[in-house]
Amino acid sequence: MRLFRGLVPVAVSTALLGVVLAPACASIGEGEGSIRGTVNVANCWSGNFDLAPDFYAGVPYRDSLQLRIQKGGDFETFSDGVMILVDDVHDIRGDRGKPGKLGQPLKVGLPVGVTPPGVPVIPDPDPATVHMTMYLQRTCRTQNIALNAVAVASLNPDGTCNALPGGEDFPVPACQGSAPPPPPPGGDGGTDGGGAVDGGASVDGGASTPPSLGYSTITFNHLFNAVPHETKAAERLSEGNFDVYLVDPREICPGGLGPPPRCRAHLQGRFKFYFERGKPGQPFP
Repeated sequence: MRLFRGLVPVAVSTALLGVVLAPACASIGEGEGSIRGTVNVANCWSGNFDLAPDFYAGVPYRDSLQLRIQKGGDFETFSDGVMILVDDVHDIRGDRGKPGKLGQPLKVGLPVGVTPPGVPVIPDPDPATVHMTMYLQRTCRTQNIALNAVAVASLNPDGTCNALPGGEDFPVPACQGSAPPPPPPGGDGGTDGGGAVDGGASVDGGASTPPSLGYSTITFNHLFNAVPHETKAAERLSEGNFDVYLVDPREICPGGLGPPPRCRAHLQGRFKFYFERGKPGQPFP
């Protein structure tokens, strides 16, 4: 799946998370949680960020589940929020007789096959099965803004995702001649949890990457079983927390070499809400 330059935010948001997923069911919006962190988007937002979400929705589709956590209940194109896509809820819940992954930190990253222009698809032996997009259509009204969580992102020399006091970005090593990023802590695809760690991949002339790398993770304590007609409340509950680093995919180095893309947002959040069947989608009166 390739994305078109100039349309990356919208394309990634739609491709990754299926903003419209057939006539599915969504929750009525009640729940609890928080999403806070820092955001660094030129001509839009730079500094501390608090989404203060008050709308929570779930959209099941076959084995997948989309979680939408938002400020206000308007359409995504007029709102700020995050969308989380779980590829296979049964794999995480352990519904098929295999050990589940509830309570374990899981890697969050781009879906298999999704790359920006000029970046080839590279096989990943441990692909992320949870994906996240942050959209800022209400705050950044003059441009379509969507940032996407990646498994690993480059942090600034001070270990943050912030801009310099004057608003410009910290410099990052060039892509050309760079080495791949180091594996996450423990070498297990990030299951040891998120957070920043020392880098160490060498780049042009032997210089080092920014001193810290951020690894995106999410932990589900409960997860809705994606059955729209489920009557048991315990099976309709989704609860978890996350620590993710989001980037502009256009800043990924071609060929998968070089430092990981620059972090544009660092968000930590939690959520808890029950799925409740609502009206099916209706594209016409």
